[in-house]
Amino acid sequence: MTKPVILVVDDEKDARSTIINFLDQRYDCDFKEANDGDEAVAFVKDKPCDVMLLDIKMPKKSGMTVVKEAKEINPEIDILIISAWVSEDVAEEAMKLGATDYAIKPLDLKAISLKFENILKKRGQCISKI
Repeated sequence: MTKPVILVVDDEKDARSTIINFLDQRYDCDFKEANDGDEAVAFVKDKPCDVMLLDIKMPKKSGMTVVKEAKEINPEIDILIISAWVSEDVAEEAMKLGATDYAIKPLDLKAISLKFENILKKRGQCISKI
């Protein structure tokens, strides 16, 4: 089985690094990163991507727009929203646009890991390192 390609999108480099380092210790995936919505959409257009972990509030292109455009490009992509916006309306809108799940910042890495693992299991791509 080939490693799932995971794109972590956040305009904060520390947030991206923290998520990638935590998940990379636990799952055998090919982690990539993008620092804004434009980079994320360009990545999905050019390369295969299985799962995206996506911040909502970013410069250039909002996470909501990224969800919509990424799902148009690749309907099979799973998107886990990770945002400081604690709003049922935001979560509901993201899910309507095609997001798979929603996690709230500040980063609860164990919760994110569980949601991420559930997505990989649903896809039949969960390769745990531990």
